[in-house]
Amino acid sequence: MLYYNFCGYEGFKALFGLEKRDNGVAVRKNKILLGHLKNPALLSYCREHGDYTLLHIYNMADLQKKVMEAVIESGENDEKLPYEVELIGKIYYSSKYQTDEAKGLCEDLDKSSVRYINVERNRIFKMRSGKFMREIILETKIGKLLSPSVINWISGDVFTQQWAIYTHGNSPDIELHVNDEFWRIYGSKHCKGNFDSCMVDEDRTSFYHDSVKAKAAYITDKTGLVVARSILFTDVTDQDGKKWRLLERQYSSESDDVLKRLLVDKLIQEDYIDGYKVVGASCHQANSFVDVYGNSLSDRKFEIDCDLELEDTLSYQDSFKWYSYNLNKAYNYENSSFSYNLDTTDFNLYGDNEEDDGEWDDYHQYYCNNTRPCYRNGREIWVDSENLDDFVWIESKEEYHHENDCVCCNECQTDILLDDAIYSEVTEEYYCCEECMEEAEDEFKRKNWYYSEYDNEWHENLDDITRINIWNESEGVYEEKSICTDTLDKLIENKDVWQFDEDVFDKVNPSTNLPYDYKLKKEINHEYAIIEEAV
Repeated sequence: MLYYNFCGYEGFKALFGLEKRDNGVAVRKNKILLGHLKNPALLSYCREHGDYTLLHIYNMADLQKKVMEAVIESGENDEKLPYEVELIGKIYYSSKYQTDEAKGLCEDLDKSSVRYINVERNRIFKMRSGKFMREIILETKIGKLLSPSVINWISGDVFTQQWAIYTHGNSPDIELHVNDEFWRIYGSKHCKGNFDSCMVDEDRTSFYHDSVKAKAAYITDKTGLVVARSILFTDVTDQDGKKWRLLERQYSSESDDVLKRLLVDKLIQEDYIDGYKVVGASCHQANSFVDVYGNSLSDRKFEIDCDLELEDTLSYQDSFKWYSYNLNKAYNYENSSFSYNLDTTDFNLYGDNEEDDGEWDDYHQYYCNNTRPCYRNGREIWVDSENLDDFVWIESKEEYHHENDCVCCNECQTDILLDDAIYSEVTEEYYCCEECMEEAEDEFKRKNWYYSEYDNEWHENLDDITRINIWNESEGVYEEKSICTDTLDKLIENKDVWQFDEDVFDKVNPSTNLPYDYKLKKEINHEYAIIEEAV
């Protein structure tokens, strides 16, 4: 094939994480990426233009970056999209929207909405961020070629989170810190909520002071409590000898990804890092790094200087977990030089740990009295039966699954697997069935959308609704009704209604071809205006 090469079945399996669940059904972790690569419309476009950039993609980081670059370039080169929309420092192009000096930020700092100008109506509105980005993408020629799953992922998942982070970052309550106060980021009394970290309050921070070159990187809220933290390795070397400042896996209050991403963004803005662990990556993904521009670094082999004696204190390592005692190096990849694993809760390289007795907890990485089978990313692991706070009981499966793999139906509150859930683009929530989703969407529209009485339909944006005067024959009066702007435009185009100034009527007096009592109303209004002026 000219457009992609998976290096055989083994390469394909490694890329898409083919695995088997208990029922034997194959699960592909990167369904979105696979769907993108199989998109016939996109393949046809790449063949026609002799450019396979959008198909030479082998991970989700590159998918996000290359697709959005293509969308921006497509809009920039399209004369039919003359208006600029600036969001998070990037310029998109539209035929009907533009941004002002606020650059999309709402005056009330609504983190879920974008402020924009409707060019045709020359008025300011706001729209839910995911919906807005979806419309921007679909205006471009490239956007029209993308698969629905890619558009939904980029607009509904990626951009929605990025926008929430961006608006959150404009709040004066968040402050960035980069220093040697490792005790602060690992002390529960200094942190807000649960950080889901096995090293909290374990007094293991001497590792970062004495054994490696690192800084504590964290953000605090207005109360001074840490809400997101990470370790910044300041002297990392790749296989080509290039130096990097890499941010390790991030932890945050209640595992909030928005706070993690906010920490990363602030470190990028203030030029503290050259790359970082992908937000949401697990402790098992040692090579899931990207640079500050979003380019994948998964092919880079990183190492750090690490000076450890057998009795020195350890701190659990998420990435640089393969340690060479002879070379005093720690690596983010397994190699022939390593002699110890640092992804352990042991106190030192001797393996000293008062809790090293009993059954091994694969998730929390410690020994305990009893474990039970649980599932994370579709794989069976054994977890301390007395510490299942991060796992959810799925009644339909009669199994415990990790909370990140589950969602709660927003309507009936039933816990379900994310793979089995139905996503609503209206409410941007997950549901267990079509019935729950329809009920929730109907309720959401009644509370948040705008109703067109003429069309008997709901519309998300106020600028999609206007007014029409409908003649009530029995009462002998016009009744003002709401109507979709597109519907009204078609009625006017087909000459099915009559327009006078800014008013539209569905029926007129056949003897005058004017609305009933039209002159009388104008005279009354005129007289009223004169009276007002005189006053």
